[in-house]
Amino acid sequence: MSPPSGPGSGLDPVPATLTPAAASAIDWHGIVIGAGPAGAAVAIRLARQGLRVLLVDRSSMPRPKVCGCCLSPLAVAELASLCPADAVPTPLPLATVCLVSAGRSARIPMPGGGVLSREALDTALVRQAIAAGADWLPTMLVEAIHEEPSDEKPTDLGAEGVTVVARTTTAALQAAVQLHGRVAVIAAGLADTIRIPSPDTSTSIDGRLPRHAGHDRRGRHVAPGSRIGVGTTITAASPGHRAAALDLPVGELMMAVGRHGYCGLVRLEDDRLDLAAAVDRKLIATEGGPAAGIADLLNEAFGASPLATAMERTILAVPGATFRATPPLTHCSPRIAGATQRIFRVGDAASYVEPFTGEGIGWALAGGRILAQALLGDIATAAASYRLAHRRLFAAHHARCRWVARSVRQPGIVSGAVGLAQFMPWAARRAVPLLVGAAISAPISAPIFAQSDSR
Repeated sequence: MSPPSGPGSGLDPVPATLTPAAASAIDWHGIVIGAGPAGAAVAIRLARQGLRVLLVDRSSMPRPKVCGCCLSPLAVAELASLCPADAVPTPLPLATVCLVSAGRSARIPMPGGGVLSREALDTALVRQAIAAGADWLPTMLVEAIHEEPSDEKPTDLGAEGVTVVARTTTAALQAAVQLHGRVAVIAAGLADTIRIPSPDTSTSIDGRLPRHAGHDRRGRHVAPGSRIGVGTTITAASPGHRAAALDLPVGELMMAVGRHGYCGLVRLEDDRLDLAAAVDRKLIATEGGPAAGIADLLNEAFGASPLATAMERTILAVPGATFRATPPLTHCSPRIAGATQRIFRVGDAASYVEPFTGEGIGWALAGGRILAQALLGDIATAAASYRLAHRRLFAAHHARCRWVARSVRQPGIVSGAVGLAQFMPWAARRAVPLLVGAAISAPISAPIFAQSDSR
């Protein structure tokens, strides 16, 4: 598959494979909410085993996301195990990282990774899910998930499960829809706001909860002082700053670190410049908005260095860019929700750590893999299997990333690291694999599956 030729617009939309009314009439094995890498990975793997899978998202495809768009070696390996070689556009090779702080900079080799826009990646994964046999229903906002208790022992996916209450997001049609499935997978990312009512909680006819009703508010624990994510893309046609995106060489990730956050800049396959940052909320408030805040961060990091002159057009384009923001980044939410343990969270909806090391997409794909493996076994033990696999896969790497995130909040440490990389590049080359977790786990090429109910 050749890469898109325009700034996110060269990709054809992915139409729904069925109507909301048709989807509500089907008893799904799995309803996957969120079509990012984690949700798509689950849908692909389940559909390939003949299960009835519905993949829904509040947006249509393609769509932008606040993301650094970097594929770690783990992400590259996971994609290779998930999709045929020609199913995803070829990422741009990621060769180096340029670390910038307090006017100093150092380039460090970063082999094995790649760069691919989320518009291209997520669209390709949704198409692959459809090719695997999953159904696709875009522009559906999921509001709540209700459990359907059953007296039958849940030994497989044949027992009753959940009802997903959704609403179309198109202006022309705002109808409520109820979707029925055996399990629900929440892959809605950091913006997960899905309600999970208690069994004794009643709802109105349209699925909305009364204000006084007690319900699970995700149980999300946000780390104190967690930063938020902000992002934008800059094109060569940015007003008044032609060719701004061309300041950054292909294959180089620029990491600018300041007192109140850090910002990654990388050139995408269609020549846009992707900008993604993790910043203190007070920076945005003090500067009056994300554009001014990021401009301040970049000016602080680049200082009056020659690199600042080389990146001048990009820095000048930032104040006029339109930014998107995320909720707080570092958090942990329950992997399993509901009394019947048939509601699963995966990807950023389950847990996340400030993404300085650029591993988010790899984590999402790996999380989708281990959840699919758990669901393809005995559903009675799926929750326990998934919890254990998630802990084994991510605990040490999340701890490492939390340490890195704390370290980059100390300007002296960052400046010292840049100086060390300048004068001792061999030490930096050795340190980088440790910082980014060179190998999180070997992907599973063909998960074993025990399933009595066919498609």
